[in-house]
Amino acid sequence: MSIQTAAAILQRLGPCRIALDLEKFGDFARELALAGCDPVDLTEAHNPRGGKLAVFLDVAGPFNGAAFGKALLPAAKADFLVLQSSGQPRHSLESALFDAGWERHPGGMMAHDYASWSAYALPGLTHYRRASGGEPGALRQSGVEADALVARYAMAANHVRPGDHVLIDGAGATDGKAILTALSRAARIDTAGADLADIPDNSVDLIIAIEPQASGDWIARLDDHARILRCDGRIVLGWRHGQSGHARPQDWDALVEAVSARFLPETRWLQHGLTNDAGGPQTLYAVPLEQEADCDWMLLVASANPLAGEGRADEFDHPAFPAAEGPWPALVSFGGAYDNPWLYRAMVQMGERLSHDVTLARLAECVIEDARPDSADRGAALAVLGYRILEMRLPDLVQSILPVIAAYVDLPADDAMPPHVRRWRISLAFLAGRLSELTGEREAAKRWYRIAAQADWRDFSPLLATKGIAASFYEARLHLADGDKESALACFRAGLDTALAAAAFPHAEQIGPADRPLSFYLQELAEVIDMGSQCANALAHFPMYDRDQGLFWRQVDMRRFGLASWARDLERENQRLRAG
Repeated sequence: MSIQTAAAILQRLGPCRIALDLEKFGDFARELALAGCDPVDLTEAHNPRGGKLAVFLDVAGPFNGAAFGKALLPAAKADFLVLQSSGQPRHSLESALFDAGWERHPGGMMAHDYASWSAYALPGLTHYRRASGGEPGALRQSGVEADALVARYAMAANHVRPGDHVLIDGAGATDGKAILTALSRAARIDTAGADLADIPDNSVDLIIAIEPQASGDWIARLDDHARILRCDGRIVLGWRHGQSGHARPQDWDALVEAVSARFLPETRWLQHGLTNDAGGPQTLYAVPLEQEADCDWMLLVASANPLAGEGRADEFDHPAFPAAEGPWPALVSFGGAYDNPWLYRAMVQMGERLSHDVTLARLAECVIEDARPDSADRGAALAVLGYRILEMRLPDLVQSILPVIAAYVDLPADDAMPPHVRRWRISLAFLAGRLSELTGEREAAKRWYRIAAQADWRDFSPLLATKGIAASFYEARLHLADGDKESALACFRAGLDTALAAAAFPHAEQIGPADRPLSFYLQELAEVIDMGSQCANALAHFPMYDRDQGLFWRQVDMRRFGLASWARDLERENQRLRAG
């Protein structure tokens, strides 16, 4: 028993009352109590005290049907069941569970858990709930086929964005809905019928179409999907490979060709066995779109083309920040900020935007070419493309984008300038500093960093102060390398002052409605403070600089200055090492 086991239970069930053998698992009960659960002895499992009740059973050792049935008796009134099975034979245990009115917990297998399941034995820890009724599906079935269906929906759940309206159009839709309800932050999940004609155009954020109900030609079904998918939506498609018929694509080439005509393909997913044993453990993972994918399933993720949203700004409403539940601060008011607000989730939002790097860069290029010079659309696209150049270390392309960035940053600022344009001007000034460093233009980098550091982030959000702090810190680095300690100290002080000013900002007007605060706000404000703390570290330890420059620099945590960029740089370096 471990802290990790307690954490795994809370990930599925949350804090709850949990009955277990306290004499045998006293130490584990204390871990559960420290995690917020209410551990009680198995003898108390029959006593309802409010809240949901889970029962934890250890089934180590051989169990026949009668013995297991007896072990289940304390869970007769429980809502959830957690088994520690120690690799016991799976079929007999799950058959007894299903007969006793249990079903697999829809959040019990997350996508990363899939490889621990096989036809022969249960993983070390499994979760069940009272059966919800209706026709039994994969959640009341044992074996690799049921596991595979659960895993596909668990994978699809990872593509749900907060507030999404999800449509499930495929086999096992009832179980799929239960799985997505447990594993995603979707606001609404529907299952499709044979006819999609009644679903309005541009109304669904995510379509999960795995073995979709294509009574006619599968191409016609894709046309329906394209019609109802929002301009910044996404689709997860899948068919079993090697089966023929008008209701499914013949092969990968046919699938990719048809999808490319309607959407922007992003990734393929491979689902296959880890061994030659058909009942052995299976795996499901993403591969680059260009990689050959020869396995039992054709699984593909694609996005709608947000350029189709041009001229449809009046139809946009961000699912996570709906206008009806506002007013929202400028930070998340996208509808009126962009000429084509459908670009935001598809092109800008980290973790939600297009995952295919080349397609993302091409989208940004199209926006730069067509957008108004003073629009937020153009500023966002310049940032996306500029960071791509920086991440790929492409100095030859810097001189082609820097003049365009400079023209945007130099836009005349007045009271009428939209907050999101102000946001991109500051972000792009910082980016220009980074790009100038990439090409060795150190004096230019200092000038750009100073522009970003002195810009007024208050017109947008105190969270934008990260750019000002980072700009001050990055300029200080350059001064240190030049031996200009006084200028470096001034920059460190400026970064600290900016962090303190952002911390003192009146946040009540920025964090959103009292009953629906922006979930990321305090986390990103903490990043502002953390970056300021590194400026404070530099100031506090600056006397060490003359003693030993390396000792001084080790007091500063550079990862705090753009943790996402640091992680991407590290992953790119790991890929180089693996390739070498």
